[in-house]
Amino acid sequence: MESKDQDTKASSENPMMMGMGMMKKMMEQMGSQKEGESDNPMQHMMTMCMGMCSEMLTAMHKTTSMAAFATPELHTLFGEWMEILENDALLVLNQQGEVDTATLASKLKISEESAIHLVAHLACKGKAVLSLRTLKGINEQD
Repeated sequence: MESKDQDTKASSENPMMMGMGMMKKMMEQMGSQKEGESDNPMQHMMTMCMGMCSEMLTAMHKTTSMAAFATPELHTLFGEWMEILENDALLVLNQQGEVDTATLASKLKISEESAIHLVAHLACKGKAVLSLRTLKGINEQD
């Protein structure tokens, strides 16, 4: 999957990620602007902002269109599927005692982001306990 496809996927799932992706794209475009390409940097920035607004409106339209098809029957089916996933996750936890989200995702055949959501949901229900740790090399204090 290309970087642009990943940005699009992330932005459709999370508005914060969409904003961060757009800001990254705008900063890259600002940095790649050649000297003398535009006499007015504000005009260039306005053009980029209008492009980002267009992308946001497209994403919002897509979300609204998808929500229109979310019938009560689909909500019920989704709830039933979540219950099955929760039970499957609890089985994995009971068998292994402790598992990371990547392993859980692999065993349940879902994305790691979905596994994170699932275990947080289980923890909120009091059915699981979360354990956090930093990744080696990230946020280590000297």
